[in-house]
Amino acid sequence: MRNQLPLLVFAILLPAAMTFIAVSNSLPLCLFVANPQVTEIVGAPIHQSASTYTLEERDYLIRTVAFEATHETKKGIAAVAHVILNRKRSGRWGDNIKDVVTRPWQFEPWMTRRKEMEELSPNDSRYQTTARIADAVLAGQIPDPTAGATHFLNPIVVRQRRGGSLPSWANGEGVSIGSHAFYLPAEAGAAPQSFANALVAIAKAFFVQDAQNCRSDLVLP
Repeated sequence: MRNQLPLLVFAILLPAAMTFIAVSNSLPLCLFVANPQVTEIVGAPIHQSASTYTLEERDYLIRTVAFEATHETKKGIAAVAHVILNRKRSGRWGDNIKDVVTRPWQFEPWMTRRKEMEELSPNDSRYQTTARIADAVLAGQIPDPTAGATHFLNPIVVRQRRGGSLPSWANGEGVSIGSHAFYLPAEAGAAPQSFANALVAIAKAFFVQDAQNCRSDLVLP
């Protein structure tokens, strides 16, 4: 029953989220995710809905995800990006993406490989590949597959380092995506709003699937 509870809550709240989306904006539903008006940033198209993020925030997001999600699938890369945005929204780790990702003892690459991260060129294929997915996340094109997670880890690596154990916040199975498991610990402020945001994002994507003349530019495996 414990494992089925999130699905039950989702089934109850999803219709309400869909209704909210339909009545809260006069624009066609497809425009929530597929706004044809785009702005070029560092050679990569980014939708106007991402304009609330500065170029510096975008850059720090890309660099962090490129090193944290090395060899992950598109979905895995997007998941790590969402964790960073979820942390920013919570306000507990900083008010902007730079502060969130460079906060001590939070994102390991900034503690152990900072110089390498700062020297990663925007022309590097690693940067560009990550940038395309990060831009889609910032633009709202990719719903949060972690359901609002603020923490993640590689269980195999962490168990090896900790003699078989995981941190206290890694309770339960979490959400497994690629080599990572994602969590929203109670002490991290598992606010209903975070889950509601995830529901709204999923509902928006649902509408777009069947909306006439709407097309998804990024398909996750």
